[in-house]
Amino acid sequence: MVKIAETLTRLLAWVAGLAVLLMMFHVMVDVLGKYLFNAPLPGTAEVVAAYYMIGAVFLPLAWVEVSGGSIVVEVIYEKVPERAQKVMLILADVVSAIYYSVLAWFSWGVAVHAWRINETVDGIWRVTTWPAKFLLPFGFGLVVVVLLMRIAMGERGRMKAAHSAVEI
Repeated sequence: MVKIAETLTRLLAWVAGLAVLLMMFHVMVDVLGKYLFNAPLPGTAEVVAAYYMIGAVFLPLAWVEVSGGSIVVEVIYEKVPERAQKVMLILADVVSAIYYSVLAWFSWGVAVHAWRINETVDGIWRVTTWPAKFLLPFGFGLVVVVLLMRIAMGERGRMKAAHSAVEI
């Protein structure tokens, strides 16, 4: 189970990176078209906001958690004994799991509603946006799975990211 979650989080981090690259290419083509040929790509702003940005932010959330890239304030943590530190880590994982569960629950309702009404954004072209809404509960849900595995399995549930976040 841990291997599957590690692989999935890594894969989604790569997909998010690909979304950033595609967004850069899409915007570059739009700008070049606008200024060189007076013909921008229709719907660029809508696609960037509705798909690329959502994928870039919400797909790698679990990888950020696995790699230790979340923002951490260690004012008290460093001053307490090791046993208290372990309790604090578990408590932080529990609170985070609850928080992400609530976000997943509410974003699922928003995504289902968007799907039922076939949500679109009107610009020069009409862009269907409801599929991207499902990336939020998916990303939040995967973070919850990662956190619950870590809580339930302790050190055995700790996953390894291919490239950890840089410590500042």
